[in-house]
Amino acid sequence: MKHILVAFDGSDPSNRALEHAAKMAKALKAKLTILIVRLVVVGRSRILVAPDKEEALVILDQAKDVVSAAGGPKPTIVEKKSRDIAYTIIDEAIKKKVDLIVMGASGKGTVKMFLLGSVSEEVLRKSACPVTIVH
Repeated sequence: MKHILVAFDGSDPSNRALEHAAKMAKALKAKLTILIVRLVVVGRSRILVAPDKEEALVILDQAKDVVSAAGGPKPTIVEKKSRDIAYTIIDEAIKKKVDLIVMGASGKGTVKMFLLGSVSEEVLRKSACPVTIVH
């Protein structure tokens, strides 16, 4: 295992997932990439992006703190805007040729995401590489 991708949104489950991935990356001497996906919602009169720029900066700082506290390697940070979070995670894993995707069981976002962790479930079902879901 040489490259681990973590989908991170600042929620408690994603904090635990990042901590787990950072410890794994350290133990395996693997590369660690943190992916922050900002959801784009297109409405009739405007386009919304969540989290907004300020919130994304807070999430980014939080991610760095989690990795540092876990003693993990210096991560590569990737930020994407997308209308489909699961697709973006899978696509980034393919582009970066990662060996493992790590993510929380549920996260922040729309009501749909809160109900069943639908993003985690979709990534788990459609990913070509192994996926670890952290509760």
